[in-house]
Amino acid sequence: MQEYLYVINYPPYEEELCEMEFQSLFHEKMISKYFITNKEIDFYRSAFIRLRITILKTSNHFKELVQYVQNKHFTYYDFKVEYLKNETTHVPYKQTIEYCKQIALPIDGSVNMHHPKVIIILTKIDDLWILGIQNINDQWDKNENKPYTYSSSLSLKLARTLVNIGIENDTHLKVIDPCCGIGTVVLEALSMGVNIKGCDISREVSYQARLNLEHFGYNPLIINKMDMHKIKEQYDVCLLDIPYGLYCKYSEEQQNDIVKSTLHFTKKLVLVSGRKMNKYLESIGYKIINQCQVGKNESMDMIRYVTVCIRGK
Repeated sequence: MQEYLYVINYPPYEEELCEMEFQSLFHEKMISKYFITNKEIDFYRSAFIRLRITILKTSNHFKELVQYVQNKHFTYYDFKVEYLKNETTHVPYKQTIEYCKQIALPIDGSVNMHHPKVIIILTKIDDLWILGIQNINDQWDKNENKPYTYSSSLSLKLARTLVNIGIENDTHLKVIDPCCGIGTVVLEALSMGVNIKGCDISREVSYQARLNLEHFGYNPLIINKMDMHKIKEQYDVCLLDIPYGLYCKYSEEQQNDIVKSTLHFTKKLVLVSGRKMNKYLESIGYKIINQCQVGKNESMDMIRYVTVCIRGK
């Protein structure tokens, strides 16, 4: 059975958020930044998974990897062999150079150190040597330069992660962002092929969100100017960044009312809030299944809570 090594990276202030996404994608607890599994997921959806390595061979002895390459008679054109440094096991630099040479020598084809088409990865994690083909995640932030944005808008990384937490691995679910603002969450969902709609009560903001979608080639009519209390259609997932903060015009009571209205049109709620709303969520019929906090930067001077809920029976 084919195995993969996923390499994960995150800043300390987003560790909990990364763990929550990991659980949503793999349905396992994250215990390391280096995860070996036979589950093949669309890792380009994640802003935290840096690499996926398709494993060719693992062994506790490096010489067995060399023997494996010799026996397989691989041919690659424009390839290079690269040692992947990791935070778990240190191998001296000069030794990694020698090991990479030993892996490369039996391979037919041509080497291209500067512009390789195939990167063969060698690494050692704990006592396990791993040899594989690298796939790098360099696509997730392509929606960064939107025509319209606000300082209070969700970051691309957080928006993308919310979508992954909401849908897990089912991109066919019906998703809605009922306070979509300038459409950051909607854009990230669309880039992953997710069936999503957005709305916002502000005519100006919803219009700007439409222009953002149009800028990247998406159908602007996915977003509507609408009061979320008037939503009639049913959705599998609601992604809600509730209005809050120093300049927010909504009172706590109004915020509660916004959250309560989601009960009428969704089975699952992924809520971003500036305060914990656990007691209120449970009082109106939601069951909390996961929660984390995420900072805006290393100083953690602006905390947001991400809460995953399902509607009770």
